[in-house]
Amino acid sequence: MNFFARRETNEQRAARQGDTVSQIDTTEKLEGAPETGSSLFALCGLGVAGIAMLGWIAALAWVAWRLVDWLLF
Repeated sequence: MNFFARRETNEQRAARQGDTVSQIDTTEKLEGAPETGSSLFALCGLGVAGIAMLGWIAALAWVAWRLVDWLLF
């Protein structure tokens, strides 16, 4: 393994590849992404996931309450 080998810079790599340049070196602004429209589907999905999460938390709390009740009383 050669630890003294010189690493290739972005400019050297771009010069070797022709006209292409590194994405880091570009100064052009990217085209804006088209609007996706309504996010109602995503909000509904997050709502369903939230309800399921609250259901699991309630079920675990109920089991823990029953276990503590069984152990102490």
